[in-house]
Amino acid sequence: MRQTEKLEALYREHAMSVYRFALGLSRNRAEAEDIVAEAFARVAPRVSTIQAATARAYLLAVARNIFLDEKRRAGREAHALAEIAQDAPDTGASSDDGADLALALQALGALPEGERAALLLRLDHAMSYEDIAATLNISLAAAKVRVHRARLKLVGVGAK
Repeated sequence: MRQTEKLEALYREHAMSVYRFALGLSRNRAEAEDIVAEAFARVAPRVSTIQAATARAYLLAVARNIFLDEKRRAGREAHALAEIAQDAPDTGASSDDGADLALALQALGALPEGERAALLLRLDHAMSYEDIAATLNISLAAAKVRVHRARLKLVGVGAK
């Protein structure tokens, strides 16, 4: 298989997952699309070295690094993702209530980037803690702590 075909296959298999993750980090569709394009452009020269078993985690790590680079360059805070608000822990409130949705979005946006990224990977991408640790380049314990803290903060907001 030629390198172009490998890149196309990688894109078909993982582009939507990378997009959802980028959208969760940036909360901006255009920025998420740019992150996806940049991520695949960055991996294109070495696509033949990417192993299928770790491709998704690798691409998500590249996307996160692109986001962080842009965040540092622009000096602005990232926002939460509206599409994953329904994945926030259930606080017993009606999910149809617009005020609850706004509160959940605000709470997601208020999470530190590291906690938000870990929670997105766990909830939206159903990644194991080991994969989260590898993707974010942190220890297994740190991955568990970040997800736990994010959940506690979201539950705390719902209890208020």
